[in-house]
Amino acid sequence: MTDVEVPFAGYLRLLVEVGDVVTSGQAIAVVEAMKMEAAVSAPRAGTVQSVSVVDGPVSGGDVLLTLA
Repeated sequence: MTDVEVPFAGYLRLLVEVGDVVTSGQAIAVVEAMKMEAAVSAPRAGTVQSVSVVDGPVSGGDVLLTLA
């Protein structure tokens, strides 16, 4: 299993949910900070096993989700 972390503080918008199959490099969330948006990409292919945060404010280093 692989934990995916939020790279920096901002406002998070998830693009996937539990059970979704993702590919390596696929955008799984968007973090907005200082009027810029950055995609959070899946580090590897897998299935979203759990989601640890909801849309809204997040801190850098928060675990976003776990891939199986």
